[in-house]
Amino acid sequence: MKTLKLFSLLGFLFALTSCDAVRQATNTTGGAVFSLNGKWQLSSNNPENTLLNSIVTVSLFSSEGKFTYLGNNTQCYRDNDIKWKNIKSDKAGGYVIDNLLSNCNSGALNYQPAAIAVISNGEIKVNGKNAAGQNNTQTWTRLK
Repeated sequence: MKTLKLFSLLGFLFALTSCDAVRQATNTTGGAVFSLNGKWQLSSNNPENTLLNSIVTVSLFSSEGKFTYLGNNTQCYRDNDIKWKNIKSDKAGGYVIDNLLSNCNSGALNYQPAAIAVISNGEIKVNGKNAAGQNNTQTWTRLK
């Protein structure tokens, strides 16, 4: 009986945290509900022009996006690195995140604040800084 109560409690706690993760990964923009969940492919990265065609997957039950494919990787990222973490919706209809930066010179992970602007259901822009401290804009398109 105690085991059943423990599993029930654990299930309830998992459901609560899962709902929070789903809420943080969805947002309302222009009257429509937008979800960041899914696969996103990098189509533009200024000023570096690296990592093009890389794919980040945002899962339904976490507030993070992991690299699931790396293209033009000259910055020492690894498969399954968490590219975007602590994803939270903002009041402007976008998101704030901690964005992973890499410059191959450090074993420590370097996360910097960034903002995700929702352009459409199929396109987002990530605005932040690069490893050199310059303004950086990345355009990501949703994969079907």
